[in-house]
Amino acid sequence: MPIWKKAEAEKLLNCGKFNRGFIWNECHDCKIVLAVPFSCKSRLCLSCYRKKLFGWSIHLSRILSAELPHYHIVFTLPRRLNELLFQRLVNPRFLNGLAAKTYTKRLRAISKADKNFKPGILSTLHEAGNHLNFNPHIHAIATRDLVNTTSDEIKEIFFMPYKTMRFDWHRTVCKYLLKKKILSKEEYIFFMKSYPRGFHVYFEKINIAESDSIYRIAQYIAFGLFHNSQIQKVDTNKQTLTFRYKSNVESITKEKSYQSLTMPIDEFLARMLFFLPNKHEKSVRYYGIYVRPSRKIKLQSQAQKSTWAEAIKSSFDVKDPLACPVCKNGMISKVIYSFQASNKEKELKKKYALIDGYFYQKRSRDPPDAF
Repeated sequence: MPIWKKAEAEKLLNCGKFNRGFIWNECHDCKIVLAVPFSCKSRLCLSCYRKKLFGWSIHLSRILSAELPHYHIVFTLPRRLNELLFQRLVNPRFLNGLAAKTYTKRLRAISKADKNFKPGILSTLHEAGNHLNFNPHIHAIATRDLVNTTSDEIKEIFFMPYKTMRFDWHRTVCKYLLKKKILSKEEYIFFMKSYPRGFHVYFEKINIAESDSIYRIAQYIAFGLFHNSQIQKVDTNKQTLTFRYKSNVESITKEKSYQSLTMPIDEFLARMLFFLPNKHEKSVRYYGIYVRPSRKIKLQSQAQKSTWAEAIKSSFDVKDPLACPVCKNGMISKVIYSFQASNKEKELKKKYALIDGYFYQKRSRDPPDAF
């Protein structure tokens, strides 16, 4: 296992601790302190991931055009092909570009548009399935219409041939693997004939204008393998962990069914680490009309970032952390960096008592009665 992936696991030990630095919020009247540790910066941390998800949902709302209709599309591969890619240690990151190319080409063919017309696509690769198995698939948010990048003309597309998209995706992936010599000629013919209905591609219409829809999209797009609520039991004696996962969704009723899986704790951690993207790899890719706007929005968002308080309110469903829980007035914030953290932590433990998440200053002893 690469050293940097072991470092990711070590960062988790510091999550929620003050030794990396924290924000000190104090109400001088009530002598109350709220200490909020910095993020551990680990992509495996499920607590910090929720805060990241909040920021990403805001980022998406600024990029996606609410005027255009959108699809949520999932491009999948069959199990046999997944097993072959896993055995040959193939990095499936190439699927992002192939999915965008397949979708764009089909839209242009339907509308008979030239190359100046482009859709807007955001896509990401999820390498893991619901029960942490190797199952690479693409989640994409794409416009249903084409936009001319020079004249801003919009070509509306009223019909999407879903079955044809399956054949397009099937053919594009197999041809790419043959070209890169990942598949032999015989294997290419086998996969082309074994799946006469193509590879599954799922479409769902979404409404970007709805705020809840934005957050749901962020959950699919932002990188996240797992959630704390999935863990059902940790057996310290047997060193095993049991978690539940979504096994099936009914196509008509949308009813979800779940199953449980038990595995050694070491294997669970190894799988979580295995599916982390390599260092400096981009999880989300932009295509078409969303390429340049995304860069512009990124610069704007750096100047207009949402505060940490808003992220905590949204992610953990709590009241305003900047308001004193007693007098309801605003608390004064200051940043405690790592070189100051140990002294400030000792001060908290010595002078304050932790009650319901807040540090209340301990009362000094009353002076003795005068004779």
